[in-house]
Amino acid sequence: MSSRLLIVTVACACLLLASRPAQAQFDIKAVVVKHLTTSRDFTLKVAEQMPEADYGFKLTAPQMSFGEQMAHLASDQANLLAPFTNARPAPSKPASMSKKDVIAFVRQQYDQSIAVVSKLSAAQIERSYPGFGAPMTGLELLMFVLDHSTHHRASAEMYLRAKGITPAEYEF
Repeated sequence: MSSRLLIVTVACACLLLASRPAQAQFDIKAVVVKHLTTSRDFTLKVAEQMPEADYGFKLTAPQMSFGEQMAHLASDQANLLAPFTNARPAPSKPASMSKKDVIAFVRQQYDQSIAVVSKLSAAQIERSYPGFGAPMTGLELLMFVLDHSTHHRASAEMYLRAKGITPAEYEF
């Protein structure tokens, strides 16, 4: 192998290796957007399953109602994603706790979250952000959004079961 070819080969290999972290971050963003979209669609299925008359249903008195679980799941996404935009999210809630208004709110909040995540840079995902008790990386904030949604959707599924409704098949 000539020295010129060796130098070109090594240079290309170095460029490929140097570009991997940026590509990995792009892939992380794409994966999170994919899972937020799946989470939105699955959450809407769960929300649709509860009859309108039972949106105020609580398993126990101190718990949130079914509608409140759905609204909380959605509204906290803006709070968790706020560090990425340096914005203070305005408190948001559905126009009412009716099934129609809660479902519209859940869709809107998820769509806003997907839009925010779609625009993140690798640097934003890697960076550390204060708040939430201890500093978190952007990746941890993204994981928090997904985990928080899963937690409250699972709680909402228990409300469905208490009403004799079998929740929609889990989607990932």
